[in-house]
Amino acid sequence: MNSEGEKKLDRVMRLPEIAVSLGVCERSVRRMTDRGELPRLVRVGRAVGLMQSDIEAFLERMREQRSKI
Repeated sequence: MNSEGEKKLDRVMRLPEIAVSLGVCERSVRRMTDRGELPRLVRVGRAVGLMQSDIEAFLERMREQRSKI
């Protein structure tokens, strides 16, 4: 368990994992990056993905937008 003063390690989430986390298909994740809703995908070897912190920030923005409605 992390304490508040401890930094959380960021990792690259691969495309299939991102799609599951967001509840969409992989193509939708690519469309979201094309529209600028998510940062550009990064290539790590043969895989592509995003930093976990970017996904968490996106989900937080979505929660905030929902709470305003």
